[in-house]
Amino acid sequence: MNKKETYTHSQPSKKDMKLLELLHHKKNFKELEIETKKLIEIYPNFSQLFNILGYSLHKQGHLKSAIINYEQAISINPKFIFAYNNLGNVYKDLGKFNEALSKYKYSIELNPNYAEAYYNKGLLYKKFLKYNESIRSFKSALDIKPDYLDAYFDLGQIFVMVGKFEEAIENFQKVINLKSDFKQAYNNIFFTSLYMKKNNYDFFTALARKFRSSVKTIDKKLLPQNQFEKKPKKLRIGFISGDFWEHPVGYILLGTLKNLRNKNLELIGYSNFFKQDKFSTKIKSYFDKWYEIENKEDFEVINSIRNDKINILVDLSGHSAKNRLSLFMNKAAPIQISWGGYPGFTGVPEIDYVIGDPYVTPKNENKFFSEKVFLLPNIWICFTAPEIEIEIKKLPAIKNKYITFGSFNNLSKINDEVISLWSKIIKAIPKSKIFLKSNVLDDAYFSELIIDKFKKNNVKKDSIILEGRSSRTDYLNCYNKIDIALDPFPWSGGISTFESLWMGVPVLTKKGFDKFVSHQTESINYNSGMGDWVASDNNEYFNKAVKFALDINELSKVRKNLREKVLKSPSFDTSLFAQEFDKALWKIWNNFIQK
Repeated sequence: MNKKETYTHSQPSKKDMKLLELLHHKKNFKELEIETKKLIEIYPNFSQLFNILGYSLHKQGHLKSAIINYEQAISINPKFIFAYNNLGNVYKDLGKFNEALSKYKYSIELNPNYAEAYYNKGLLYKKFLKYNESIRSFKSALDIKPDYLDAYFDLGQIFVMVGKFEEAIENFQKVINLKSDFKQAYNNIFFTSLYMKKNNYDFFTALARKFRSSVKTIDKKLLPQNQFEKKPKKLRIGFISGDFWEHPVGYILLGTLKNLRNKNLELIGYSNFFKQDKFSTKIKSYFDKWYEIENKEDFEVINSIRNDKINILVDLSGHSAKNRLSLFMNKAAPIQISWGGYPGFTGVPEIDYVIGDPYVTPKNENKFFSEKVFLLPNIWICFTAPEIEIEIKKLPAIKNKYITFGSFNNLSKINDEVISLWSKIIKAIPKSKIFLKSNVLDDAYFSELIIDKFKKNNVKKDSIILEGRSSRTDYLNCYNKIDIALDPFPWSGGISTFESLWMGVPVLTKKGFDKFVSHQTESINYNSGMGDWVASDNNEYFNKAVKFALDINELSKVRKNLREKVLKSPSFDTSLFAQEFDKALWKIWNNFIQK
């Protein structure tokens, strides 16, 4: 009898299985594959080994080989629920919806209390944009396992996507209750709050303190001392972002950095996400020094920042994805500021300033920031005009014989109150239509959701034009199809407002309140000489929309001259903005030295 036959009905020792568990824990999947194969040679009928081998192969991206091994595990043990669940995960990653769903359902049939199968079914539905089914699956997982952290987190993310912001925050809060140092849950609560009308400052201040205390800072004795010069010939400015590419942050940085190079500044970029495109190549060329920090520990990055003798460190991410707020919590530089990439308060006490302007950060709202508010004289950011040559065509209403309103904002900003007001406007202007363009409108779920919301406000389907993702050139060209852009609230447009004005389309907005995000278009309009397009409340918003829509001649004049007008304004004058930003940096530094 050979060795393999000797162990046919036995199983690996606890020591063998402990080794596999250790390799799994260390995420050393190649070594896990090797050791599991060795054991399979000895124990060829032990189903768990084939399940483990399938998992190690799956994690290395060998999906077809993973399927073979999961199926072998099932052939040995036809009621092996974990193998069915794992097989479903592979099919999910392969984009095979029906195959994945059948495996999860069979796992649940074998064990109705198998929470992980419900959770994975929820992820499957989420991936294929079946959000109602996804929500039900996550809730089923939580009924079985009330402390299922991942299920709360993913359920929260879906609630954000479908515009149920309070439910989203409630689920992210449950994640924090289970794991107080779950960074992404804090980030998601702060980011989700930007969509909400109510500014619960006390709640978010308390949450910020909890977030800050949950992050372990590095022992100062282990870090090098700051080595900055008190009176440098050139200020050394560090910029940290995960968005140094064709992204809204890229659109505001490109022209600003180009002009800042001519100032007494040395610019150092710390990129927290590697992505190469035309924007990233140009942005990188404007920095004197550049680091890729995505895969570097905080300790190593802080060493670089301090060895570079950074005077002022600029955060361009806030609570958005790919942030490195932990670097700022370690006070990596003597002065730290939040600017441009995140329109709200960070709640991080080590960040000294947030950059604003008289409109986005009015004096009576300074109390809503943990940072000191530093006002630039005109506008808080400046848009880099596209280099694409796109003609502004005649007002479409002249040819169409009806007004087309439009909004190209993130669909999550278009809440029920916004739809109610826009519906009144559409019904007040005979034959008018509304054109909404957003990436998610490629998905039937969101198209049906938005149409249904307008229907509830008695706006017919044929009055609504929906369009999804397109190239930037085609996207900008779509402004030639609308007469008036309508701004959502409370989170008003940013880049979409700049783009609309550049394409000759005026943007009607509402004066903001209590929140940075609510003032964005207000500031852009005033700085672009379009103050008449800022309404004080919903009634004035409605009245202005009707008034502007009924005056076709005036709309045509505005369209004809708007691009030329805004290009000369502080909203687009990157040279002027760089001059003001440079002065601000030097003033902030000199104030620090004097203290």
